[in-house]
Formats: sequence, structure tokens, C-alpha cells
Amino acid sequence: MEVLSMKRKTCILTLFLTLLFTTVTIRGSNAAQTNKVSEETKKELQELISSIYNARSTSFISGDLSILPSYFDTSNKFGRWALEHEVKRVKYLRDWATQRNMAFTEVTSEPNLKRITPTNKGFKIAIDEYYKFKYVYKDDEDPIENVFGVGIAHSLELIKKEDKWLVYSDWYTDCFEDALKAYSGEIKEDVHSTEGTKFQLPNCPKTKIIPSQVPKGQYDRFKAVEYADKYCGIPWASGYEKKYNKKYKNFTGIGGNCTNYVSQCLGDKEEGGGLKFDGAWYCVYNKYDGASGSTAWVNADGFKNYLLHSGRGRLIKKGTFNALAIPSNDNPCAAVSKLEIGDVICYAKGSDIDHFAIVTGFDSHGYPLINSHTTDRYHVPWDLGWGDKNISFYLIHLR
Repeated sequence: MEVLSMKRKTCILTLFLTLLFTTVTIRGSNAAQTNKVSEETKKELQELISSIYNARSTSFISGDLSILPSYFDTSNKFGRWALEHEVKRVKYLRDWATQRNMAFTEVTSEPNLKRITPTNKGFKIAIDEYYKFKYVYKDDEDPIENVFGVGIAHSLELIKKEDKWLVYSDWYTDCFEDALKAYSGEIKEDVHSTEGTKFQLPNCPKTKIIPSQVPKGQYDRFKAVEYADKYCGIPWASGYEKKYNKKYKNFTGIGGNCTNYVSQCLGDKEEGGGLKFDGAWYCVYNKYDGASGSTAWVNADGFKNYLLHSGRGRLIKKGTFNALAIPSNDNPCAAVSKLEIGDVICYAKGSDIDHFAIVTGFDSHGYPLINSHTTDRYHVPWDLGWGDKNISFYLIHLR
């Protein structure tokens, strides 16, 4: 009986394993087939997401938010959060522009679908979105159109309900995030008129400086700006297919890449400003891995302290937006007018040194424009997205 029992057990085990293997093979085959997204589907998703993101972009100009809810699955909290966030962004940007007597003339969005993963309900999609903003100053007789760009990485989930694709969730690091605290995600009828208190900003256009007219020193600020533009991470702006300089380690997602990027602009010997390394601020180039730098190279607080205590940077002024951007009798063009291209701005949340950017230009009224990383910015107005009351700025001139 024992022998017969063992034979039966062996047969049963063999049959079980055979069935299990067959099931796994079938499931694996189906999964492989499911994960294959056709070119036609990719094209349809590209068009769908472009229409959603560009509908939001037109709201920046018109203030009409009524169309946005039709793109979101508001039956779940993630869809509601995503919609509310977009509403806050539109309200903030329109207020920001109104306060500076600016008007957006065109806002476009170009989503680049990097990875598409089918789900039971629809698709999870990794997206690099590239904004282009155009604006003018309202009272100018012959308005000059100014252009800036923003790059954002999304993790988007789409589901299908009643034959319509909706946004189930949309997670991303937003460069406007810190300015949204004062806004609600509620859609009201009067959202068309977002009038805030206007700032009396100066109109002090910068005279274009020719590189050959600047004395040669330890820092080539023009090459630093060229580097900043090439590796800004926004293809339409840089003309460069690769987002960042692969020679360096990318700290996005592990503390932030903003200070690392600005240090590269200042210190890269081949393409950047060529500011010489020393014992505190330096970068080590690894043969088989991205270069990594010292604390002063990659850490915002360390970099700020290094610049101000080493003598390589001079503090123009520290303060709130009003203290730096509003004209006074002593300085009719305000403190920000003392910035030059290749200078840097340090951003603080309370006592926490949080961010760095490099000055890469000036708009038609002389308003400083910056590039930065983590959320990619190209020639963005220097304070855009930093609207919370506890924000202060360090304007630092490079010697």
C-alpha cells in the first residue's frame, strides 16, 4: 500500500506541476501580449494626453476652468486631487501675471510619453511634459513677447469610463507648488477675473552686454549661461536631445539636482564657467560613473555658505520679494536690477536653504530670468512659483 501510495503521490505531483507550468506559461504569454502597446495606441494616447494638457494650458490665458472637470475621474480622491491642483495652478499663475501687469499670450504643452504600462482599468504612463509660456507687459505701446519654459515629470494613470478616457491620478513635482497654499481647488463662476494687488515693478531694460567687453577673470559667466541653456532639460529650448550632462551624477529624486546643476554651470572646465575648484568646492570625475561633488558642490546650504565665506560670491541683498523687487527712492530699479547674467539666486523657506538657480537673462522690462533643475526651468521669471509668505531670497553676485 505504501508503494502504491507513493506512486499516486508522484503522479498527482507531476500532474500538478504540469498544470501549474502550463498556467504560468499561459498567463505569462497573456501578460507579455498585454504589455505590448501598439504604435496606434501610443499615437492615440499621445493625442489624448496632449488635448488634456493643452486644455489646461488655455485656461492659463482665458481663466475658464469649466472644461477641466470633464477630463478627470472625480469619483475617486486621486482624480479630485489632480483636478484641484490644476485649478490652483491656473489661479496662481493668473494672479502672478496680473500683479506684475503681464498677460500670457500663449501657453502650450508638449507631453513626451516615456513608458506605457497597461493596467486592468487602463494605462499607467510616465511622461516628460515640456511647457512653453509666452507673455507681454500690458501697458507697453509695442509689446515684446517674452518666452520661458518648464519641464515636469509626470506619473499619470488613465482609466476608461463610459467610452471616455479620464485622468484617474496625475502625480508630479510642480515648480509652482510652494505658491499654491493660499489657493483653493474650488471652481467658481468668477474665476475669470483673478485680480490681485499690483506690484509697482520697475521698467529697467538691461543693455545687452557683449562678451568681449567683459574683463577676463576667474569666472566666464557667458559660458556658464551657455552651459545652463544647453543642459536645462527642455529640448525645444536647448536644442539638445539629452536632458542633462551625462558626465555628472543626477541627484533628482535623492535630494534634488538644483545645486549640483548650478555648480556645473559655474565650474565645468570644458563647457561651463571654469571657476576653479578648491578644497571645499570641487567635483570628482569617475571613469565609470557620474561625477559627484563635495558638500559645497551639491548641497544648497553648503553652497550658499561657501560662496559668501570664500569671497567668490558677494551678497547683493537678502530679503522677501517686496524688499528685493519693489523700487525705492534710493534704488528706482530695485535690488534685483543689480544681478548680472551668471549670478545666482538662493531660495529659502524660513530658515531652510532650499534651492539654487542661475541668472540666464532678462525679459523686456529687465526682470531677471533663471534656469534650474529638479523641476527643469529655462529663462523663467526669477520668483515664479515662490509665492509663500515665508520665502526669502539671497541675490549673490559672482566675482
